[in-house]
Amino acid sequence: MSTDGTPPARSGDAARVLTIDLEELTWALNSRDPLGECSHWLNLESGTILFLIGHDAVDEADGDPRDDDRWLYIEPIESSEAFRVMEDFVDQCGDDRLGRALGQALQQRKPFRRFKDVLAAHPTQREAWFAFEREAMEVIARRWCDDHGISPRWAARPNRTTP
Repeated sequence: MSTDGTPPARSGDAARVLTIDLEELTWALNSRDPLGECSHWLNLESGTILFLIGHDAVDEADGDPRDDDRWLYIEPIESSEAFRVMEDFVDQCGDDRLGRALGQALQQRKPFRRFKDVLAAHPTQREAWFAFEREAMEVIARRWCDDHGISPRWAARPNRTTP
């Protein structure tokens, strides 16, 4: 499938139903690679996600997903969209002091790193951030699927603890 973002062809208006691992899709959507050496591809038949690293990775895959209509390139979200998710968390944080500290972190150099550094000292709010981010990314993932004519069913995963 082409990387130009055009949705896959659909028969009628019916969306393609796929079982997709939400965690893998959100990882792919959040994987901004400034060197352009990594890419993620969704298999439009199985719902699996292929992760390729480096220029030689295509040679190691079963086939080149760029030349196969079964694969859809997963364009990562813009950093500005991820930044907005952090801003939204700050707005609903509920702790004025922490909210100010997080807001200041977002104004500094390397705001993503600073934001996480501030949260590291607040374990309860850090867990709240992870839950908030998961929910926000599910909305983004669902929108991405809708934009590509996919009706996702999220694959069941065992419960895991937050990193």
